[in-house]
Amino acid sequence: MQRALRTIIGMVVVVGAVACSTAPTADPPVPGTTTTTPGGITLPPRPRDIPVDGVEPCSLLTAEQRAALGLDGNPITSTGSTQIFGSARSCDVRGSDPLEVAVGITLVTTTGVERFTGGELAANLTTITVGGFPAVLARPVGLDSFCSVELDVARGQMIDVQFRDGGRKPPVPLDRLCRGAEQVAGEVMTSLLAR
Repeated sequence: MQRALRTIIGMVVVVGAVACSTAPTADPPVPGTTTTTPGGITLPPRPRDIPVDGVEPCSLLTAEQRAALGLDGNPITSTGSTQIFGSARSCDVRGSDPLEVAVGITLVTTTGVERFTGGELAANLTTITVGGFPAVLARPVGLDSFCSVELDVARGQMIDVQFRDGGRKPPVPLDRLCRGAEQVAGEVMTSLLAR
């Protein structure tokens, strides 16, 4: 139980550490349009909206998907508040083989991916596509212990997939954490699209 609590607290602290302000964000992108945000990030069009209201976050990675990703811990669902997203539901699961890592999947219904692309967060951003949906790969500035993918799933909604170092020495390199975040995001979108 203490390990689970540390994982949840660690996720909230790490996600909060990326924020540099809580300024209002731009309007969410409309499906079917390419959007350039105030931060200069151009998003490809979202093919359709897939709202995540009522979705259980831990249902987005099946036991088979977790095993293939090396996530052997028990998934833990929680609801909490973060500086970036406000109140959100999350699923946290750890992995120990081949890498000591922790994954957080946060379903955000209070803001869309523009929260990341608006230029207020200290992260290096790259536009990517995951499962045909626009997304942003976010590498935090000044931190090398996690990487995240922000999935644009619906107007004013997103999924934050965070892949974190689990604490083993030597630490997992940032490039590997970012590849892990993209792999997990791909599996999450596979599950979401199959619903």
